[in-house]
Formats: sequence, structure tokens, C-alpha cells
Amino acid sequence: MSRIKRFAIILAGGQGERFWPMSQPELPKQFLTIFKNKSLINQTIDRLKGYFKQGERILIIPQQLKKITMDFVGKEEFIIEPVRRNTAPAICLAAMILKKKYGDGILHVMPADHIISPKDDFVAALKLGEQFARKGYLVTYGIQPSRPETGYGYIRVGKRIGDHQELKAYHGQGFTEKPTLVKAKKYLRTGKYLWNAGIFTFGMNAVLKEIKKFIPEVYDGVKKYLQTKNKRQFSIVPDISIDYGIMEKSNSICIVKGDFDWDDVGSWLALERYFKKDKNNNILIGNALGLEMNDSIVYTYGTPVKVYGVSGLIVVVSPFGTLVCKKDRAANLKNLLRLDKKGG
Repeated sequence: MSRIKRFAIILAGGQGERFWPMSQPELPKQFLTIFKNKSLINQTIDRLKGYFKQGERILIIPQQLKKITMDFVGKEEFIIEPVRRNTAPAICLAAMILKKKYGDGILHVMPADHIISPKDDFVAALKLGEQFARKGYLVTYGIQPSRPETGYGYIRVGKRIGDHQELKAYHGQGFTEKPTLVKAKKYLRTGKYLWNAGIFTFGMNAVLKEIKKFIPEVYDGVKKYLQTKNKRQFSIVPDISIDYGIMEKSNSICIVKGDFDWDDVGSWLALERYFKKDKNNNILIGNALGLEMNDSIVYTYGTPVKVYGVSGLIVVVSPFGTLVCKKDRAANLKNLLRLDKKGG
């Protein structure tokens, strides 16, 4: 194989709204140390070290998160978005900047706020994905579902097109974003669907070609921004994800079925997968006490919290605010925060 530059593109501009109130605009989810006593962004960089050298790990961040990101990760490479948009403009921006410098190369794109282990299995999947990206495929990574999950996207698996040791690669046959519970249960039964991990591998030229084809307004908008460096030019680029923009439309999708444990820790419900429950199915973290309580999560940062006679609740108390919600509403917390933005 010819020597070609490879980069890990870390999307670190997320707001993590479903972890409100601990997650805030100036301290979003990727900086929280709730899981494994280390920030999610630092966990992401740690698992990339070894396969990606310094300078090959590049974080894409909005201007307002530049200082805090540098405080957490130190001497890493950055691409700054003048305005927070979405994953398609961010990836287009990175691809155009790096293409100008290197001509072509492989981009391994991933969020900064997932939990993945073990590292070696993750890197093995990226290596197989890179082989197919060199052939012109847009590669995504699928995870075997362990439960019907309405908060994740799904990918339908097509014909097998390759493998390496225990890893297998397939043609992609379509995406479904956050299905209903009925559909999620059906997907689990059929065995033909994988969770979409939101991790991608593609050649710079290949992804730019597909962006230009399917979302030309993103391609043209980012190109004009790079020519003018006018912040307003970037602010009018459509706010669209790479999933909706090209992955759902392209005929060149390859799915590598990941052999690693993956969790996008999308809401407070994720605590149930990492913290031990008491005999009444509760999780209490911090200075928290419960009586006649079951199937609930209580997280407090400093302030003593006492909960009495409740079931199926999430209670979070932080310096930034207090949350009380039913567990079955946790995935839709953005709806509540939208009310706040509208002034109630």
C-alpha cells in the first residue's frame, strides 16, 4: 500500500444537552468526568495514541470552546469553526483544509464524547475501515445491538464484501435515525440491523465529491468561507449532519461491524450501565439518600439530596441547576431546554 497521510478527526463541538444541568454551553458533555473519572475528550485522545501520532489527531471545535479544550487536551492540533454548525460542515471544513495541504488522505472521523473499549479492537476496526476507504468507500462502523434503543441510529446490513480475522465488512443498505420502540424491537429480532456508531472513515477526495454531489450548498458555503475567512459566510452554511447529508444517500457505503464495546452515553440513563444499583434498582451518586424509592437515578454534585417515595425518576442537582424528570423522558431532554431558550 502506498504511504498516504491518515488523520483522526475528533468532532468536539457537541453541546451534550441531554446531560443538563452538569453539561453547559461553556462546559459540554465531552469535558465531564462522570465516567471513569476522566473527561470523555481525554479518553478519546488516549485511545488514539499509538495509531495516530501527534499532529495526526485533529480536534474540530467552535471558537467558544477553544480555551477549555486546550486546557483539557494540551498540545493537540485544532481546526476552529467560527460558528457551531453540524457534522457535515465540520467534516467538509477539515477535508478542504487538509486536501489543500496534502492532496488526499484518509480521515477517521469520530465524536469526542463516546466510551469505547478495548483500544486494540477499536484500532483494528479502523485499520479494516481504512482498507475499504482506500477503495473509494465511505465507511461507517456498526455495533451489534444489545437492547432496543430509540436514542440511536441504525444501519441495515447488506452483502458481505470482506473481512480480516474476526472483523467483517458489508455493503450498507440504508440508515434509520432513532426509530420507535416497536421498530427498534423489530430490528433487534431480525439481526439485520446494527447501531450506527457515528464513526466514519473516508478519503478526503471521496467525501468531498459526495458532499458536492448531495449537499452542494455545504460544499460551496465552506469553500467560500475558506476563501474569504468571513464568519458570516460560515454561519449561513446549512446545519446538517453527515448522516442525513450524504451517508443516507450515497451508494458507496461500507459497514465495518465493530468488535469493540461502544456507548455514546447519550443521556443520564447511561449511568445505569456504569454504576452499581442497590437492591431497589436505584443509583445514588454523591451526597444522596433515598427512602421508599425504586428504579431511580440520583446524582448530586456537592449539595445533599434526599428523595422520598418516588419511582422511575432522574434527579440531578448541580451548581448550574436542578433536573427532575421521568426516566422515560431522559432521551427527549432537549425538548425541555428548547422551552428555556424560548423564554418558558
